Amino acid sequence: MGLFGSSSNTFDATRAGQQFHQDADDVPGTLLRITPYKENDGIQDGARLLQAIHDVTTTRKWLFWTKNVSDHHSFELWFDDGRVKFFMHAATDDAAEKYTTRVENAYANSDVHRVEDGDGFPPVGTDDYVAAAELDIERHYFYPIRHHDGEGFEHDPYSEITSEMQSTDETRVVVQAVFRPEPKEWAADDGSSWLGSGLSVDDIATSLRDDEVKGWIDPHTTEASKKDKEAAKIVEQQRGRYAFNTNLRIIAISPSEKEAEARCEGVAGMFTRYYNSKTEQGFEANPVAESQLPEAIRRCQQREWDDHEMILTIDELAGAAHIPNEEINTPNIDWKNTQRGSRVPPDSAQQK
Repeated sequence: MGLFGSSSNTFDATRAGQQFHQDADDVPGTLLRITPYKENDGIQDGARLLQAIHDVTTTRKWLFWTKNVSDHHSFELWFDDGRVKFFMHAATDDAAEKYTTRVENAYANSDVHRVEDGDGFPPVGTDDYVAAAELDIERHYFYPIRHHDGEGFEHDPYSEITSEMQSTDETRVVVQAVFRPEPKEWAADDGSSWLGSGLSVDDIATSLRDDEVKGWIDPHTTEASKKDKEAAKIVEQQRGRYAFNTNLRIIAISPSEKEAEARCEGVAGMFTRYYNSKTEQGFEANPVAESQLPEAIRRCQQREWDDHEMILTIDELAGAAHIPNEEINTPNIDWKNTQRGSRVPPDSAQQK
């Protein structure tokens, strides 16, 4: 469970009672707004982008142990002013320059610019109601969720997620993925042991293939099922893949209590699309408790990252954090309508 998980499974909204406002120039690091050209490869381009920005920095601690001190960054979907918008947050100016170039390379004809004025995060008014949730995974992170290179998707899950984000112009919804790159050894040792090596993907795969002894009075051996053996192969394929340690957050803000609750619960429910039936792995949503909402809002604004052991491979994270394409067919998306260098027709509607 994340930092702010509630013992209740209900997505209750709470009146803010105070203002939470962040100007763009108060954002730590650099906030980038992406206006995508709708003809792109969607999740596959997202995976290529994550591959390009996977940059691990470590420092040596003691003799044989190193510490991951990599910067964390974020990808964000906003429903704000009646439109769905796309943002990335870079921890440093150098990272912002790199991300700008690599986003434009991964998503041809899309525009990326620094947000230097206006809001750095959708504002929360005193009389607004707020509902929030954190997403975790149901099992050990060695078991992958559904992704485009595994079981695949019938269609981009963002079709449902962006549809559920849609609401009145006064309502704001944010889906935020904050991620930090993991060293390549992440699948060889989960750090669960202080005295030696922890669990590895090979350990999990072996346990899935092993026969199981059942019964106390009359013990007997049951052979591993076909499903468990198939899951073992999938888990083994995690070895050697690049991955990010990830926080996933949802926050809904509205003058209407019911609308804030409905949008938070609705968006969280759409993340069930990532359930992997072969590994029985998926996301679970933990509503944020009322007493923790102010801190949860602050952490979203500051793009803070915490290690709650949700490591996702590039393919897994790409499904949850990417620029979609026209396949999603959702209205009110902040698309760019022309290719780079094209002249905008006089009667074309300009995107907000």
